[in-house]
Amino acid sequence: MLDVDGVLVHPRQGGSWAGTIAQDLRIDPEALQRLFFRPHWSAILTGREALDTVLARCLPALHRDLTVAEVLDYWFSRDAAVDTAVLAEVDALRAAGWRVLLATNQEPLRARYLMEELALGSHLDGMLFSAALGAAKPNAAFFARAQAAIALPGAEIMFVDDTPANVKAAQAAGWQARIWTPGTGLRALLR
Repeated sequence: MLDVDGVLVHPRQGGSWAGTIAQDLRIDPEALQRLFFRPHWSAILTGREALDTVLARCLPALHRDLTVAEVLDYWFSRDAAVDTAVLAEVDALRAAGWRVLLATNQEPLRARYLMEELALGSHLDGMLFSAALGAAKPNAAFFARAQAAIALPGAEIMFVDDTPANVKAAQAAGWQARIWTPGTGLRALLR
């Protein structure tokens, strides 16, 4: 199981959408944090609120002339550079008989974007994401529900993530887990 952001997908050249939204869309990043992320993000990531619905409520206070679709397109497309070297390793692992899934904190709209628009679905055996599981990493419930979904013992699951807290939580759940650092190969981590 692989994390998405920071392992398989990175911001496009020019940086993450969060760092360029003020310049490009004229949305104040602090207002976005205060009105959208701080009060709603946890509920969105765990499937208790819908991203587009919450954004529709918050957007008039952030920028009256933008639509939800415009903001989501900007957001998703900016954080959408697939690491082709990692993807090639995923393909090679699957060709060798490994089952490879994503285990990620996502809400349904971006999860679909990743699998369909970025075509990751054709390279993977599936995605287990926080909104569908009702819990986000590093919460222990995320790992328990993900493990139940694939019906494997924890000792048979290899998890790769770039966030140390997520790796520690996976290890506490009995998974084999490794921290990802750019340039490290998946095969090297499996050894």
